[in-house]
Amino acid sequence: MLYGAGVALRDIYSLVKSAYHGSYSQHGEDAYIADFFAKRPRGFYLDIGASHPFRFSNTYLLYRSGWRGVTVEPIPRLGKLHRRWRPRDTLLPIAVGRTGGTLEFFEMTPSVLSTLDREVATRYVADRQAVIFQRYSIEVAPINHVFEQANAIAPIDFVSMDIEGLDTDVLSVVDFSRFRPSLFCIEFDSANARQDIEVLFSRAKYEIVREIGCNLFATPAEVS
Repeated sequence: MLYGAGVALRDIYSLVKSAYHGSYSQHGEDAYIADFFAKRPRGFYLDIGASHPFRFSNTYLLYRSGWRGVTVEPIPRLGKLHRRWRPRDTLLPIAVGRTGGTLEFFEMTPSVLSTLDREVATRYVADRQAVIFQRYSIEVAPINHVFEQANAIAPIDFVSMDIEGLDTDVLSVVDFSRFRPSLFCIEFDSANARQDIEVLFSRAKYEIVREIGCNLFATPAEVS
């Protein structure tokens, strides 16, 4: 009970602090996103690997401004927080991959480093970036199926993808002939991953327009 109360107080403190600074994301990415969509007071996002509903979130500032969307987050306690803090959103309590199925999930501490990739989890532990909190099987949905589910609710304006080590692999199978969000944000964890992402976006006729922290932003070439 005391632990739960402590976590709740930490969340409230984090919320107030972030609101004061006007940014909820790790490196101010959300300020850039909000500016990009400044002329669009309402819109729809797909947040893949959403983690906490507002700590280090690329979409909570949009939510606060009146947007809504689909958040994808497999960790149950974080999903519960999403339902509490972001009731306009649709939560998918799953993970995404190239294909569907059931895979082992490594829930890490800190939770933002949780991953489906055993090698990534092992590296985080070896580098003392994180520890494995628990492991369990979770449902994995094909990325294009998740896009379909979100797009069935409303056209997707913005996508944020952060899935710890699998971003490039999953991005490679996104059907950009069907889904063309106005802005796409994806995390990279190495110089090689960054280069691969650039190639994949180029093939999809997207252009890199900004790099903030470990995130690349891309827009369709026809509108950039």
